[in-house]
Amino acid sequence: MKVKVRIAPSPTGNLHVGTAQAALYNWLFAKKNKGEFYLRIEDTDKERSTKESEENIIEALTWLDLRWDGPVVHSTDNQARYRELLEKLLNEKKVFYCHHAQGELEAERKSQEMAKLPPRHVCEHKYSERGGESGGIVRLAVNEKSDRVITFEDQVRGRVEFKQNLLGDFSVGRSIDDALYHFAVVVDDIDMEITHVLRGEDHISNTPKHILIYEALGLSIPVFAHLPLILAPDRSKMSKRHGDTAVTVFKKDYLPEALLNFLGAMSYTFSKELLTKEEMIEEFELSKVHKSGAVFNVDKLNWINSQYIRRLTSTEFKSLTGLKIPDSAVPLVTERLEKLSDVKNFDYLWQEPEYEKELLIWKDSRPEDVKNSLEESRKILEKTEDKEKVRKALDELGQKIGNRGLVYWPLRVAVTGKEKSPDPVEVVAALNREDVLKRIDVAINKL
Repeated sequence: MKVKVRIAPSPTGNLHVGTAQAALYNWLFAKKNKGEFYLRIEDTDKERSTKESEENIIEALTWLDLRWDGPVVHSTDNQARYRELLEKLLNEKKVFYCHHAQGELEAERKSQEMAKLPPRHVCEHKYSERGGESGGIVRLAVNEKSDRVITFEDQVRGRVEFKQNLLGDFSVGRSIDDALYHFAVVVDDIDMEITHVLRGEDHISNTPKHILIYEALGLSIPVFAHLPLILAPDRSKMSKRHGDTAVTVFKKDYLPEALLNFLGAMSYTFSKELLTKEEMIEEFELSKVHKSGAVFNVDKLNWINSQYIRRLTSTEFKSLTGLKIPDSAVPLVTERLEKLSDVKNFDYLWQEPEYEKELLIWKDSRPEDVKNSLEESRKILEKTEDKEKVRKALDELGQKIGNRGLVYWPLRVAVTGKEKSPDPVEVVAALNREDVLKRIDVAINKL
């Protein structure tokens, strides 16, 4: 049996990082087992589904290079099939029409809530002729008197059990022509011949309902694996209230390889911290996916991203950022960069720095002492461009005037315009010498 898996996001919003992790694990599982990975847009919620959200999902998965097999599948293209199977189940009296008004159902729900009972609707219409009359919600007929325990072997969590009599007669369609999620997802998985359903643990309570639908249709049940959720620092499910969770938002700061590495390692212990998708494929086993959710640690993501940035060639880095800087200046940035958008902190590499003259003053030194230090530094830089010779001469100047900070601080500000920067000798070495001398002249004239 060829392994076939899918990721089925709803196009009611941008692709969430949690869904991206689920997509990665589906993709890894398919590749490990020489199977197929599909993308299905689950757009049964017609009111909330948008084309913009679908485009965002596709953009995000493409950026992460999680390529799917075949064309993108849409649930709404399967409406005729849903109706066909709902009619079949109606004729077999496995589903029925529920004619209760919304107000009646709401009153029942509130009553159960007050009595601290699990919410369920046991509908008398399934036992009457009226259950066959068209109109109203379509429900699956579930035996509320059954003592059956629905069980399945979750590939991540082991044996999972649910009491059937607690489910009630749940909805499968707003009407015969409008299938709801529970029914649509099962039919889509059947038609796509999905063998393994890997999805978030928030779907565990849906699984017994889906098993009952498979059984009603008389079709084979796939293997289920429920993946841990990504958690916010307060250990609640990560959502927009904790910050932006859309994958595409990460594009401005992170390399796709770094984000994939981070998401993969959040809920799985690989043999090393940094590894490619191919290395993840080699090690991946469903049974080793963590059961508990992992907190989204931005510091960890930033560290991983910094390691991937350091691996970029000068050409790759400049192409990615659009910067026009000498190749010699690239390591100065990449060795210190965690997020791509922070390149703006190195703007002195491609433009003249702007600063107030007060920034040039080292602690309580006098302006004339700072000016003298800069003039001496300029003489050193006029004589040589050799980095080690420059450093040695500047150190000797610091010893001569008895204050190393009075040498290095003004030079740092003159060439970068900032209080914090890489070693000013490294900055000087990365810049054109004429530009360095010009910047020192500007600083001297400020004093």
